[in-house]
Amino acid sequence: MISKRIIGSVLITAVLLSGCSKVNTPDTEETAVTEISATEEIKETEETKTSETSAEKEPVPFEFNPHVYSPKLAGWVPQENWDAFYNLCDALREGKNEFECSNEEAYEWATRSTTLANLFPAACMKVEGKSEDGSAGFENGIGKICYNMPPEEYVARQADFEAMITGILNSTLESDDTEYEMALKLYLYIAENYDYDYSDQSAIKEEDGYVYRTFKTKLGQCINYGSVYAYLLLQAGIDAMNVGCFEEGMDHAWTYAVIDGKGYHIDTTWALKSCYTGIDHVYLDYFMMSDEERNSDGCLVRDLTMQLLKEFWVNRTNIVLDASDASYCIRDYCGFYCLDEDNKILTYVDMYGELHEFYYGDNKTSENKM
Repeated sequence: MISKRIIGSVLITAVLLSGCSKVNTPDTEETAVTEISATEEIKETEETKTSETSAEKEPVPFEFNPHVYSPKLAGWVPQENWDAFYNLCDALREGKNEFECSNEEAYEWATRSTTLANLFPAACMKVEGKSEDGSAGFENGIGKICYNMPPEEYVARQADFEAMITGILNSTLESDDTEYEMALKLYLYIAENYDYDYSDQSAIKEEDGYVYRTFKTKLGQCINYGSVYAYLLLQAGIDAMNVGCFEEGMDHAWTYAVIDGKGYHIDTTWALKSCYTGIDHVYLDYFMMSDEERNSDGCLVRDLTMQLLKEFWVNRTNIVLDASDASYCIRDYCGFYCLDEDNKILTYVDMYGELHEFYYGDNKTSENKM
């Protein structure tokens, strides 16, 4: 079985690099002699079996999910709100101007700009929850949609966005990845391909929505990356949402994700490779952090905000986002080097240039210096 690898860009030496590669060099003196007496029938049978096996192992590509879902968030958002939102998504994909909705509260949540930005990004700022003629936006179980662009152009915009998302997923992930592997690969994808936006955000007209714009331009700030990463995780089937804190000297946003049933803080903004001049790797310090680790960075988790809630401030809703597990602690300026998915080993480099192995297979820390 050929190992699947993701190779980091840290260059230690050619000898160290070979430690993350499997190279099978045949002994030429002991090369087996091919038997030429095999019948064509046997060859055909073997070829058929090989073909069938290859077809069975061919990975199933990721498809766009218009109905992304957060079980954690669903604990505070009524089911009728989700139903209305999914009806809205289906209507938008077809360019329709109304959708079924059970009540006005569900209509308002489904059409809120923050809901659209985080769960259906291409629609944010391009559609509104109101009627075009000034009549009631919601009436008799029907919600109206007002487009800020021709509906047919929006449909094309949505299709283009969906193709972009599936392209990211299929070029970054594999269908047999574990949740840990998917979360890590998408973390590395953003850190290696996106840049921090140092422009004046107050001067930017939000014509495209802050999440959609970051996907298209690969530029953003913390509020953007907390949502972009969360959205990709949701598309991969991992529960995630944008959260943030407002503390003195620290206004920041990141992603809260539930991986293998446990909560973690993941900060792709502070992991952006472009922010560290002269560094050739992606820091793992901000991947799958516990509450204690997040607090130690100055991002206190006592009053977290959550964009997808109407109440915004978590402490006003008695919501608890737990991240007590510290099994994946790879900190102190440690950079990604490579991933051995067959043996569930992540290799990383420390600040002194030494390589270490981290076994992630059964949620237990196991480290050995190479």
